[in-house]
Amino acid sequence: MNRAPDAGKGEAIAAKGLAGTVMRGVTVAGGGYALTQILTGAAYLVLARLATPTEFGQLTAGTILVGLAGLFTESGMASALVYRRDRLEEAAATATVSTILGGIAFSLISLALAPVIGAVFHSSTVTGVAAAASGLAFLHTSSVVADALMQRRFSFVRRTIVEPLAIVAFGVTAVVLTANGLGVWGLVIGQYAGALVETTLSWILARWRPNLRLASFAMWRELISYGRHTIVATAIIRVGEKIPVFLLGRYTGTSALGQFQYGTRVATLPLSMIMAASSYVLFPAFARIATERERFHAGVQRALRWMAVLATFGGMILIPLGKPLVVLAFGSVWAAAGDAVMALAFFVVARAVSSLLVETLKAHGRPDIVVRMNALELAIDTAAMVALLSFGLVGVCIGLTIGAVVRTAYALRRVDDVVGLRLRNTLGAIGPPLLAGLVMVAILLPLETLVIHAAGHGTFVGLILVALEGMGGFAIYSTALHLLVPGTIGQLVGLIKTMRAPSEPVGG
Repeated sequence: MNRAPDAGKGEAIAAKGLAGTVMRGVTVAGGGYALTQILTGAAYLVLARLATPTEFGQLTAGTILVGLAGLFTESGMASALVYRRDRLEEAAATATVSTILGGIAFSLISLALAPVIGAVFHSSTVTGVAAAASGLAFLHTSSVVADALMQRRFSFVRRTIVEPLAIVAFGVTAVVLTANGLGVWGLVIGQYAGALVETTLSWILARWRPNLRLASFAMWRELISYGRHTIVATAIIRVGEKIPVFLLGRYTGTSALGQFQYGTRVATLPLSMIMAASSYVLFPAFARIATERERFHAGVQRALRWMAVLATFGGMILIPLGKPLVVLAFGSVWAAAGDAVMALAFFVVARAVSSLLVETLKAHGRPDIVVRMNALELAIDTAAMVALLSFGLVGVCIGLTIGAVVRTAYALRRVDDVVGLRLRNTLGAIGPPLLAGLVMVAILLPLETLVIHAAGHGTFVGLILVALEGMGGFAIYSTALHLLVPGTIGQLVGLIKTMRAPSEPVGG
């Protein structure tokens, strides 16, 4: 099958009913991602009892280069394809050749650097893991174009089908193999199973095949002219993600690194769900209306407000409930991961808000500003992590939070200057949720630590108590938010009605 990448669907959506499409898209993408996270949580809940923090640390250290693969091989191609307005067939074919060749090259480079990675972490096991995992780079980059084309035409099969099945493949494989004594090698093979399913399904469901004769160096240069800013911005983020891995793995040990992996996975769950349900939909939507100034500003303002509402609750609830949740779910051996979750609460809020501002700047045609945002964050959080390293895992997490907050402040200023969204308006959107979140923490934290102490009960009773505290926290947060911004509940009901209203199909 070799059909046009868009088949006219995006233009129809742009012309009519975009708001409804976006809201329903957020619902569908969010639902699919929620399913993925439920499956992921179930897999890691079992794996936490089959593999040790040290083995998870070895996996994290050994796959440190895998996360960089997509960065250097897709070269911003995904964003360039979503943003592009003409010659899509030629652009997609060129991007396919570029990403596949890049994936092969990066896999070979990763294999060659495996001994270096092992030496950095003082572990021969890490050397073996790095060598064995090098092929993941190729698998992860092979589906870049297929995923971008589905995102462009508002097709959500990646969120609703591909990712859930990929995590099932990983979970089943990893659980079976680690239960049979393979340890970290079972985790590595599980990674391959998930990546293989993800790549295969992405190409099947994209319903498009490249005409490689259309690929050209000239088109690659056009794509890079937009994508170069994305790759630099992403490069900085990826390097920033590896710095705590390096600091903890080298100076604290792979056990602390395993705790960090679990802590960040739990802490960023609200962030990942919100970003998956919004950014995946909002970037192509914003790109469609970026030339309509008033409509663009109104859309960004609404999205920013609801992003702040959701992210603030999802992040700040972790301050009182993060540690008891981790201890009860994974066992007391993971208590340090619970401390990390609490320390990353404001990181979640800041990153969620700044992620929406990133999509805004990209849609406005200014991804270069995202490079400066990320560079500033890298400098700040690196300095903060090094300064706080003596406090171990918690110090590193606080350092990450400081960098994320500074990045968000800079992003708000630049959106004011470049896009024209006034700072007083953006602060008015995020200020009330932050105040409501602080009220919730001020009430719930002493209640948990001094009265309830959920982790001190049995697992079943403790989890019920955490759930009840979570519902209580939501009630406090909602009430405070309603008092600060009357009509919030009514607007939420309006959003739900928008999601339920009939519209044109969004694809796939």
